[in-house]
Amino acid sequence: MATNPMQRRARNSFLIGFLLALIIMALIVMVLIFKIQGLNESIGKLEALQTQVYVAGDYILSGAEVTMDSFQYATVQTTLDDNELVSDNDFEFVDEQTGEIIQKYDTDGNPKKKKMVVKTNIPAGTIITKDMLEEADDPITADQRLQEYNMIILPTLLTNGNYIDVRFQLPEGEDYIVVSKKEVVHTNDSSIWMKMTEEEILTLGNAIVEAYTIPGSKLYATPYIEPGRQAAATPTYAVSLAVMNLINTDPNIRKEAKEGLWRRYNDQEQVEQRNNHINKSLESYYDNMKESVEAGLQEELSKRQEARQQYVESLEGTGKVGTD
Repeated sequence: MATNPMQRRARNSFLIGFLLALIIMALIVMVLIFKIQGLNESIGKLEALQTQVYVAGDYILSGAEVTMDSFQYATVQTTLDDNELVSDNDFEFVDEQTGEIIQKYDTDGNPKKKKMVVKTNIPAGTIITKDMLEEADDPITADQRLQEYNMIILPTLLTNGNYIDVRFQLPEGEDYIVVSKKEVVHTNDSSIWMKMTEEEILTLGNAIVEAYTIPGSKLYATPYIEPGRQAAATPTYAVSLAVMNLINTDPNIRKEAKEGLWRRYNDQEQVEQRNNHINKSLESYYDNMKESVEAGLQEELSKRQEARQQYVESLEGTGKVGTD
């Protein structure tokens, strides 16, 4: 049967179009195969970068003490070498006598253990590396106590975990560091709580009395910016001779602390500072010293009683305080 030329052309056009479509589809399939292969290779590379690491569970302030409980185990993608990452081994050691694995850093007061602190602020979710941490030789000593103070002028933005110097400023502008780099264990609108040694308690107590005595003087706190990186400042305040003698005879104060204080006190600049500035400022107010100190202590007592009453009321019904 003869084929109409128009039908033949139509059939040829259809076949050519079909072949072109097949070629295009084949090219598309090949491109997709190459892309899928490339994607699989990329996924393989990313999976190779995945590892389980410790990350910060919450925001950690610079200088804060940490244990393994401060971190969370998470699967992340990182190019960091394993030697750079914090591991359980960094917080453990093996007891040579028993072979027992023991936590190396904690706050239980064991003199054989140290504490670990962070050098800088660490946002939540950040991978923890060894260079973010450092050992801190700050063992709990027998004479340490948690002390509350409400006569120190506090910075507006002070929060728990900050580190501060407590400074004593005279009306003429002289300014001395009384105690340095103390962690603020707790704070509210008017008070702070700090772990203090016996000699620090006596030293700050001396400065408090003199701040009450000299009108226009003040005790105030200054926070460290990066306490994990900043070393403690050297105290420059010299206590009175009476308090120095008390410190020297106090059996609760460690020998090395006494010797350090005496070296500082006997330094010629410290003697001149005490005699020419602090004692000179006190001379004008010796007659009213008792009344000034009593007024300051009464104000302090009133603040503490009010704060204590509010605290007790907040605990009513919890069984933590008596209600008789």
